[in-house]
Amino acid sequence: MINFEKKQVKIISIIIAAVFVFSIVALGVSQYQSGMAGASSSNVGIVDYSKLIAEHPGMQPAREKYEAAAKQIQEDFQNQAANMTPEQQQQFIEQKQKEMQDKQKELIDPIRNSIEEQVKAVADARGINVVLDKNNVLYGGQDITQDVLTKIQAQGDVTTQDNADTTSSEATDTAASSGQN
Repeated sequence: MINFEKKQVKIISIIIAAVFVFSIVALGVSQYQSGMAGASSSNVGIVDYSKLIAEHPGMQPAREKYEAAAKQIQEDFQNQAANMTPEQQQQFIEQKQKEMQDKQKELIDPIRNSIEEQVKAVADARGINVVLDKNNVLYGGQDITQDVLTKIQAQGDVTTQDNADTTSSEATDTAASSGQN
């Protein structure tokens, strides 16, 4: 068997301890660096949804249609209010409020669908798994708002195109059915 002197045992123990400490430090540094790399290539995206809604090409025409409908209801009420009882006036107001809620949903839903489609397209292209509204995020995430807005603006106002297609197809259906009668 090998006999070591006391001094040699101390040196070997120090070398083993140093290798052990160095290994622990190297492992910690490599884990820290891989964590930082993962953080910089986050797969969480954020968008400023209110900005996308406000700057959507279909928003101004939708707003104009909504305001025109509201103005028409106000004129109808002013014309008919004199001949109505207070109960009838209240029923009229409640009915028109419901109609305006439906009109708002009808006008805004295509805009929201368009935004959601473009957010998904941009997120898929960037390999993003989750997209959150910017107002719900305190820190981090990739802001993809401008890319989504660029795609939406390149797409144009699909909401009025859809409505024009619907209107023209309804007119064709009406003409076809009146021709058959």
